[in-house]
Amino acid sequence: MKPLPNEPIIRIEDLHFTYPGDTEETLRGLSLDIAEGSFVAVLGHNGSGKSTLAKLLNAILLPTSGHVYVAGVDTADEERLLEVRGTVGLVFQNPDNQIVANVVEDDVAFAPENLGVESAEIRRRVDDALKTVGMYEYRLHAPHLLSGGQKQRVAIAGVLAMQPRCIVLDEPTAALDPIAEMEVYEKFNEIVGDRTAVYISHRLSSCRFCDEIMVFDRGQIVQKGSHDALISDEQGKYATLWHAQAQYYTEEEAASF
Repeated sequence: MKPLPNEPIIRIEDLHFTYPGDTEETLRGLSLDIAEGSFVAVLGHNGSGKSTLAKLLNAILLPTSGHVYVAGVDTADEERLLEVRGTVGLVFQNPDNQIVANVVEDDVAFAPENLGVESAEIRRRVDDALKTVGMYEYRLHAPHLLSGGQKQRVAIAGVLAMQPRCIVLDEPTAALDPIAEMEVYEKFNEIVGDRTAVYISHRLSSCRFCDEIMVFDRGQIVQKGSHDALISDEQGKYATLWHAQAQYYTEEEAASF
């Protein structure tokens, strides 16, 4: 289902979410739109609600109150759950939580098979996805024998094979060493293509290239804008986080962010 002209691919209205047994809300009155084709970064410290938002975007979690709409479909509509999950693909921060098969190409085929895609089309999608992330030559390998960066790229390929219109990457490099992290970064533009992308991270250096940055704090958006606009507000949360992280890099490294 294509959104109507000017309709955002994702719309969140007065979203509240509380985990069972908790007394404090994780997300509090969140409202936002994400335009189709945009690349949005969601930043914030641990516990600010970023990963919870990721799971709400493809109905792994449902709002306690309020609404999440994906291409106009309410994620709470159980009859259209597959449609929502086919539109928004989620890449978890730990690839071991996402890889389910004993052979790389079988793992990448898992999601489209569950969506009822025909066998010939699945074969084409699997090959295309593995080539996109640079893992085609490993298609017959066992995932557990791969490096962390390679496993993360396989997990991304599994989402790409669904051909979602929106891809959500929840801290996809958080568990990786610097070399593996760079392997993933180098493929980002090719991976995302013209899709809508939501990139969730606590590393500000990886988000400068995004169209829009949303800064979360205690379950709410406290700042929103481009890197240049946010960094110019010296008293804002983003600039505070940026300078706190930049102090651990040389001037040359920080300038490259």
